[in-house]
Amino acid sequence: TLLYGENIGLINELKNKIKNKINKEIIKYDQIDILKDYDNFYTEINNISLFGDQKFFFVQNVNDKILPVLENILTKIGNNRVFLFSDILEKKSKLRIFFEKNNLDTVPCYLDNELTIKKKIFESLKNYNGLNPHIVDTILNVCGNDRSKLNNELEKIKNYFLTKQIN
Repeated sequence: TLLYGENIGLINELKNKIKNKINKEIIKYDQIDILKDYDNFYTEINNISLFGDQKFFFVQNVNDKILPVLENILTKIGNNRVFLFSDILEKKSKLRIFFEKNNLDTVPCYLDNELTIKKKIFESLKNYNGLNPHIVDTILNVCGNDRSKLNNELEKIKNYFLTKQIN
């Protein structure tokens, strides 16, 4: 699965959801480490786990340079899952084209706009009394369209208003 884009906050949210859902050890790599020592990564992909039937890999900071490695391991992955995380990938990106051509999971993470941020605020605080458009606009003004800042502010609100009454 390839997750890419300029919305780092959304990518981090999705990464956390994946971690929580699988609830198993995740083997983490950076593209640089794989390119420096491909054999280690290849061995880890091929080794059978004694503790489960599936391994999960997170590979950070990927770009087109990882493509030859992916082509070599694609048939070897088996039941394992590899999640690749990247910044913006242009339409001409060989990695992006490879994923789309081979019908592999691709998740673009575009920037949020005011509407998506407001929706997230309402979803996150729907069980709170006292939430009104003025409060939502205040939160929006503090965060702009930055999902990372928004998540931080929402966490503060949840920690401060334990009674679920915003006043």
